[in-house]
Order: sequence, then structure tokens, then C-alpha cells
Amino acid sequence: MVTKIWSSCMPKPSSSPNRVERHHFYLCQWQSSTQVGICYLLYRLIVAIVFLAMLVCSVLDIGRAEPMFEHHYAKWWIYLTHWALLACTIQAWLAAIIVTKGLMIDRNEFEWNIHVARESRLHSVYWIAYTIATVYSFIVTIVYWMFVYDPSKNRVDAVNLMVHVLNSIIMLIDLTIVGHPIKLNHAYWTTGIGVAYALFSIVYYLAGGTDRHNDSSIYKMLDWTKPGKSIVICALGIFAVFLMHFLCYCLYCLRVWLYARVCVQGNNSKSSSNEKITSITRTLSSMEEAQRENFLNPTAVVDLK
Repeated sequence: MVTKIWSSCMPKPSSSPNRVERHHFYLCQWQSSTQVGICYLLYRLIVAIVFLAMLVCSVLDIGRAEPMFEHHYAKWWIYLTHWALLACTIQAWLAAIIVTKGLMIDRNEFEWNIHVARESRLHSVYWIAYTIATVYSFIVTIVYWMFVYDPSKNRVDAVNLMVHVLNSIIMLIDLTIVGHPIKLNHAYWTTGIGVAYALFSIVYYLAGGTDRHNDSSIYKMLDWTKPGKSIVICALGIFAVFLMHFLCYCLYCLRVWLYARVCVQGNNSKSSSNEKITSITRTLSSMEEAQRENFLNPTAVVDLK
């Protein structure tokens, strides 16, 4: 088990698990066909619209009941909650664009080969944004309700519920539906965001910045007037991000295991052995190299290093 985890964190160049078949990004985990589904596209569009609405409500304080101070709109961007919400919105719209283009490719509405290089970059950006959004949605929800929420200061209004509850619900549903993997060795993206936010909070404090209530610290638990405590909090927070990334990876493995047990073994009498292997390996990273379907150019891969 330890060897497998280590191999996933430190892949060999000859068999890098960073290379994922492109059509994983077009298909739902639970669909049986290799055609881009209209229902899946509608789901992606609905999620994108919902996240955009959440972002607009958060920025403009639509549905917020908390009392505000002067210039509070200009301080929207200083919160990790809003960084995560922005990542959720970006990945949702990129996913909608990718699946839409996948449907067009599947129906031969434009030439695939012309778009290979550009599509690879688009898929990589989406993959990064999706991983960050998934991990930090859960982190934001857990940390906020356990350590940040103060009934005397924070009100449970529509905006609060959207950015601290609904975001995690949507990303959890998404994690059970999408056809592409979560990679352990992509933890440097999620932990890197944690390091970046810690450095930002230091710089913001030294520059004399305040939160939306004109307090000297962005979060009470991250008070740089007490640097020793804040450094420990940052270190523990970054470690918690890695643990959450690992948990998301485990949920991805569980999703693929359930797919193999429920959808594949349930159709033993109807499927040949080759078809069963193809179905299982559509998203399972350890078996991806065994799949070579003639769908959306099977030699085209997304390589995220």
C-alpha cells in the first residue's frame, strides 16, 4: 500500500500517471456509452451558472445580512473562501466549455486535429482549477464552521450558506460524477495555494491591511501580531490541505471501485471481457495505459507536469 502511494506521488517518467486520456474530461463516470451525453452537458452548464450566480452574490453582497463598513467591497478578494469560490467558478465554466466542444467533436462539427495543442492547455488548466476547487471547498467549509464562525459577528444568511456550504455540496456531487481522476502527485498545486495564501496574509498585514470589519487580521485565528502562533496555524493548515487532497483521492478511488463493481460486474452476461476491461480503465489511473479506444483520437493525452 505504501509503495503504491509513493509511486503515485513520485511517478516514473516512463509511465507517468500525469498522462490521462483526453476523453476522460468529456464523459461522466457512470455512463455506459463513449458518446458525449446531452444530460452530462446540461449538468455542466447548470453547475457553471450556479457557481457564477454564487460568485456575483458574494461580490455584490446580494443576500448578505451582516453590517458592513466602508470599502468592504474592495476587500472581497482577501479571503481564502473567495479564492476557493473563484476556483470553483473557473473550473465549472471550463468544464462546460470542454464538454460542449467534446460534443461538437463527437458529431464531427469541426476538425479535431487543428485544436489538439490548444485543447491540451485548456484541459490542463481545467484539471488544475478542478483539483484546487475541490480540495479548498471542503477545507473552507470545515475550517469556517469549526474555527472561524462567530455567532456574534457572522450571520447565517444566504451568502454565508452559499460560500460555506453549497460550494462543498456541489463539488462533492461533482467528485462522484466526473470521469477524470484526482492525482496524489498534484498535491503540490493545492499545498502551493496554501503557502501562497499564508505569504499573502503576511504581506497584507505588514502593509496595514484590515478585513471587511476593519479588524487588523483577516481571520482571528491567523493574527500576525502573534507570529509564532500564526506560523504554527499555517503549517497545520497546509498539512490539513494535503490530508484533504488525499481524502479526495480516496473518494475518487472509491468512485471507480463502485463503478467497477456495480456497472461492470452487473453486466457480466452482456459484456465481453475486453469491453469490461475498457469500462473499468476509463478513469482508473493505474490501468489507463491499457485503454486504446478509437474515440476522440485515443493517442491524444493531457500531460500535467
